[in-house]
Amino acid sequence: RPCRCSCARKRPVTSAGGDHRSATVLNEAQPDDRRVLSELRADSRIEFTDKWDEQRDELRRLRPPADPDVIAEPKRWVYYPWRRIVIGVLGPRGYRTVRLDRNRNLITAEEQDRLAAVRIGIVGLSVGHTVAYTLAQEGLCGGLRLADFDELELSNLNRVPGALFDQGLNKATLAARRIAELDPYLPVEVFESGITTDSVDEFFDGIDILVEECDSLDTKLLVRATARARRIPVLMATGDRGLLDVERFDLEPQRPIMH
Repeated sequence: RPCRCSCARKRPVTSAGGDHRSATVLNEAQPDDRRVLSELRADSRIEFTDKWDEQRDELRRLRPPADPDVIAEPKRWVYYPWRRIVIGVLGPRGYRTVRLDRNRNLITAEEQDRLAAVRIGIVGLSVGHTVAYTLAQEGLCGGLRLADFDELELSNLNRVPGALFDQGLNKATLAARRIAELDPYLPVEVFESGITTDSVDEFFDGIDILVEECDSLDTKLLVRATARARRIPVLMATGDRGLLDVERFDLEPQRPIMH
């Protein structure tokens, strides 16, 4: 299957393994997670660091104050297998509360809650990498689905925020890892085979908006035809004089593809 789920969720891992596209969130109160943490601590190659105390202090300093049940949320440990690091952080509600606190003069709490229910698909993870990361950074979605078959090359580093040691890594996986390091609780799915006629329907299942940033004209037409049939809006930004393409197939299902 072309889909590689990169959601931050509990899954069986060992100190030698893990999903190399996503972070794994662990709760010491759960016996299975406690076992995994014990295995990770026993592996001398894996570093443990704990940011929970300072994050909780920041949570307690928020004004207006956070709900007491949010402050009382137990610590989570997040395992990043590609970095061989386990880090102690706030639970999901506290983490989101602190991380997005300074959005409140730009995006209201009600708008933030509504955006948390939106799932966005992004095809093409060169320009799309910046789109995906910004959506995650600002809390503008509740989940991302990323598709790109291509691997990072040196010539991509003029626009893709990767590094030399990322060369050869799938572009969608690179974006998913970077987002996981920003927010381990945000569900991200990766289609490393890109979009094909065999995978396009699976990719569209459950998404609310499509952002298309790929190079292939065939794929541009394929995803728009699918989006129109499903009444899903499409956005595309290009570097050609700052063109922004908006196709509201949700409101205009008969609109010609690419206008």
